[in-house]
Amino acid sequence: MDWNRLDRHQSADILEHIANVSDPNLFSTVSSEAHFKPLPFYQDYMVYRITNYATLPSFSLDFLSDGESYHLLDGSVSPISIVNGKGSLYLTEANVIDYVDFYLSNINGEDGDIYMIRDLETLPFLDSLSLDQQIELKQRHQDPEVAIDKDTNNFIVLTDLFFGGTLLKSGIIVDPSGSLDIQPREMIMSASHDFGGTAHA
Repeated sequence: MDWNRLDRHQSADILEHIANVSDPNLFSTVSSEAHFKPLPFYQDYMVYRITNYATLPSFSLDFLSDGESYHLLDGSVSPISIVNGKGSLYLTEANVIDYVDFYLSNINGEDGDIYMIRDLETLPFLDSLSLDQQIELKQRHQDPEVAIDKDTNNFIVLTDLFFGGTLLKSGIIVDPSGSLDIQPREMIMSASHDFGGTAHA
């Protein structure tokens, strides 16, 4: 889902609120812009991106907000857990993959970033693989799928991940509160490969 730009008046209102929860000198109405993106798994909250173009390079901060409270997405679980605890999370088979993707994209794991592979063409370091490895990966890759554990009502998202520098097939258990438990199943690549860095979602 694409970002939507706020008009000047709306941006000024958002920036005023942001100043109260972060450094008031980070953003100004002259040099900053605000965008928002609806999230299909939240009933009241959207993600807002505030970008300061006065610096080189420009930088952005993302917040979860219902228009009143603002929670900085700082790489920890805390802001997502706080919003989930307010009862705004609404998970279904249709939106749980989007939720897992959003969650992993905004959490810094202990072993580095965790990247859900939904489109191989956007996979970091794909070009660094040999032709044989690219072919093997494309043959073994599967799009994310959703199952439901009837005993617990937990969702199980079966997906390929870039996790800890390794390509894995995983089952991610998502309970109704929005907590994730990643269960690696097997390596995708038959041979290890040095990807030369950390994936960024």
